[in-house]
Amino acid sequence: MMSQESIETFIDEVLRIAKEFHHPMERNRSGLRQIDFGHKKLHEDHIRRLYPAVLEPAASVSKLIDWVAPGRPCTHKPMREIIVKYKG
Repeated sequence: MMSQESIETFIDEVLRIAKEFHHPMERNRSGLRQIDFGHKKLHEDHIRRLYPAVLEPAASVSKLIDWVAPGRPCTHKPMREIIVKYKG
């Protein structure tokens, strides 16, 4: 069972790493924190829905992003890099 704390920690760390990689951060109209990948954005609810599947050893970040936020192919590579860094 996932704790709410572990989900929120995951989101906070993904956002921190994205900022470390110089991706602009902002809040959307709903007040959700989001990463701006240039042409497309992923917000914290998208990231929440990626957890914990995105951390599985055989996870396809691209397929998971297509599932939670279709139409954002420009987010795939930078999110893979963020997840690699997160997994350390």
